[in-house]
Amino acid sequence: MFSVGERVVHPGQGLCTVVGFQDSPAPMLILETGSGRGATRLMYPAAQAEKNLHPPVGREEALAVIDGYADLACDTFTDRNSGLEESHFKKLLKHGVPDSVLVVKTMRARIAEAEAGSKKPSSYLIRVLRDARDRSLEELACALDTTPEDVEAMFASRGHELGDE
Repeated sequence: MFSVGERVVHPGQGLCTVVGFQDSPAPMLILETGSGRGATRLMYPAAQAEKNLHPPVGREEALAVIDGYADLACDTFTDRNSGLEESHFKKLLKHGVPDSVLVVKTMRARIAEAEAGSKKPSSYLIRVLRDARDRSLEELACALDTTPEDVEAMFASRGHELGDE
């Protein structure tokens, strides 16, 4: 199972820290997301933890994702209903890196495509890009024991932007 102090990726909240356990009325993990004034504590059923929570990627995989960003192919999923598209990409975010980085690249490409056609990008594209970017930077920073800003700099040093331009 997980231990106190361990970092885990929560499907809805992203990167969290296990800060404790509670046994009654049902076994629960106490997770903390964020830090400082923005920290939030969550109760997560221990019975679902093994299935739904997972550790962040390791250092080698994080570096491979950053180095391989240029070779990453965008997700081709489309639907006439933007709500279904948004749901598809939000499901990918629940898996963490490398799927969240794939979503970043896909959203950036779709936003650029809309702007190149003199169209305003759909609000869901911008919303999903922001969420994917934040989750990706947070998890990669954890894996590399650095800050999200340093991870952004790593992408930039390789000629890539992970966020908004």
